[in-house]
Amino acid sequence: MRRLALAFSTSGVLLLATWVQAPAAPVRDASVPSATDVASAEQSAQAVAPVARQIDAEADRLGQRLSVRVAAPTPARDPFRFAVSERRVPTGSEPFSTGSVEKGSDPVALNALVPAVVVVPVLIGVTEDVVGGVVVRTAALTMGDDMAVVKIGQMFSRFLVESISATSAVLVDVTSPSRAVSLVSIR
Repeated sequence: MRRLALAFSTSGVLLLATWVQAPAAPVRDASVPSATDVASAEQSAQAVAPVARQIDAEADRLGQRLSVRVAAPTPARDPFRFAVSERRVPTGSEPFSTGSVEKGSDPVALNALVPAVVVVPVLIGVTEDVVGGVVVRTAALTMGDDMAVVKIGQMFSRFLVESISATSAVLVDVTSPSRAVSLVSIR
């Protein structure tokens, strides 16, 4: 608190000293320029005059270029207006379709096979318990919003837990024809 009072009093003293020392009115310089100062100023102005004329001529030339109006291109479509004549009004016998394929056209066949995306659970933890001198491991698995703690031989979603190590688990997809095996590790 004492420091704050000291800071305010010091600021006040400095402000008062500045106000006392300031002149009452600004001082005006009443000196008249000499003839040599006027002559040198006129010579400088004459030396700059050709450059100033060039700048003015360039500004006029650019101004003439801007005065030529180029018509804006007519837009191919208006996104704010929809023409009713372009729409085809469906009859009651046609099913609703969002595509632009006309009746009688052949469907397009895809030549490339798209691989199916396989979603595999994520191993988030492994616990170990010693039961009768034997280590029994459990795995904490998650997939999407589902989570479960499973042991060897138990199911999680469509996966059978085949084995569990300290940092990974082997899962078998029971729905796939080849019974795909996935090794998941702790992330």
